[in-house]
Amino acid sequence: MQEPTNSDLQSLSFQGAIAFTQTWLGQVEAQKISDAEILMQMQAILSHQNGVRGFFVVYLTGDSPLADQVPEIFLEGFTKAAAQISEILVKNVAMSTAMAIAHGRNGDAENQQGSEQVQRRSLNLLKQLEQRDVIFKNERLRLLQTLEAGSGDYQDFLDRWQYEPEQCDAIHVLFQSIEIF
Repeated sequence: MQEPTNSDLQSLSFQGAIAFTQTWLGQVEAQKISDAEILMQMQAILSHQNGVRGFFVVYLTGDSPLADQVPEIFLEGFTKAAAQISEILVKNVAMSTAMAIAHGRNGDAENQQGSEQVQRRSLNLLKQLEQRDVIFKNERLRLLQTLEAGSGDYQDFLDRWQYEPEQCDAIHVLFQSIEIF
């Protein structure tokens, strides 16, 4: 793969970000990219919405061990991109929690397990990042406040996905139970 420039990564489409991330994670796992390059490339791809969305689709749903045992250099990259990724990370925890319930109701064990994996990975990452940066905790608290008040910053998100009371309660309980380890 030809070395992408920052400009290339900053202008990727959603599909392009997915394709890049799939290849990139393989190269990181094979230790073919230096820490400096990893950090630079993470900052570039996480600098825009398509990049953030595409990156996390692959990172959280794929089979890379780097999503289960987050490398320090990734934590540094995520922290540097806190303003761009905090909302999507909180939404990934909420969505995967709600979808695990929906798949369980439908008897879809495979998709339920996938949602539970995304929830576990997202929650683990959120906890680690909350230790480093207050932005992540503030974002989580904004969702909690919306759930508790029945309106707020996340109400459009909750309404758009038509989460039922059981799903909202599960999200609320999960976010309330987060303790920084």
